[in-house]
Amino acid sequence: MAVINTNVKALFSQAALKSTERSQQVAMQQLSTGKRINSSRDDAAGMAIATRMTHQIRSLNQAVRNAGDAITLIQTAEGATNEITDMLQRMRELAIQASNDTNNNQQRSYLDLEFQQLKKQIVQISDNTEWNGFPVLNGSTGERVGIKPVYKTISEPTVTDDIRVTAGKPTTTSTSVLDNKATESAVVTFQALTVGQSVTVGGLTLTATGNVSATQAAAAFKSLADGTAAASVPAGQITNATMSGTLTGFSTGTNTAGALTFTSATTYANVDNLTYSTTGTALTPWR
Repeated sequence: MAVINTNVKALFSQAALKSTERSQQVAMQQLSTGKRINSSRDDAAGMAIATRMTHQIRSLNQAVRNAGDAITLIQTAEGATNEITDMLQRMRELAIQASNDTNNNQQRSYLDLEFQQLKKQIVQISDNTEWNGFPVLNGSTGERVGIKPVYKTISEPTVTDDIRVTAGKPTTTSTSVLDNKATESAVVTFQALTVGQSVTVGGLTLTATGNVSATQAAAAFKSLADGTAAASVPAGQITNATMSGTLTGFSTGTNTAGALTFTSATTYANVDNLTYSTTGTALTPWR
């Protein structure tokens, strides 16, 4: 017959010891911190109330510090304005003194010299009076200081001396509606090329083998459909140059005195996608 030996008295003693140990830990924690509530197990409702009050107290303390900072700012501005007031009073005194006809021109020049110096000093005080790193008397108080916010940037086509876009930069210059669908176009003004220089517009490149005028450069790109390869460009349009690449995403219009209209082949496509580049010469962006 199996017999299970159980020391019931020892189990009761261990349970009582653990309970006493927990109570002792709570008492020691309260003694060490000086607080009756140290965790939510001590008093959940009291803990919530105490936490809320702590938030309010810390917020009010910060508000007091903010008010102190504002007072200090005002005191700084007040000190500077007091100095300016003293200078203005001295300037008035000098002006009245200069109006005395018993003074000769040389004496008046000395008075005017002090007057002008006081004017410069007032401007200097206005520009140099600062609090926490930003000026308070030059009219820029309240503007953002420190690191500026991050702005979203977008890519823009490169505009050079050799290729000019109307309105100063490659943006939409006209909009036409065909079959209730909008397309965008940009007018590009070409410049003359010399031997070795090349121009790439919309993936199609024109490389000069001789002197190429602006009208000849524009003529090479005229009346081309989207997807036209260099080999398909009529030979009569190319003068003193060779062509490579493929016109992608745009079609071209007729040549007008070195200016050519590139129209997006896709409806609602932005003409900013039209790429412009030149090689063979050092270029400065055109404005």
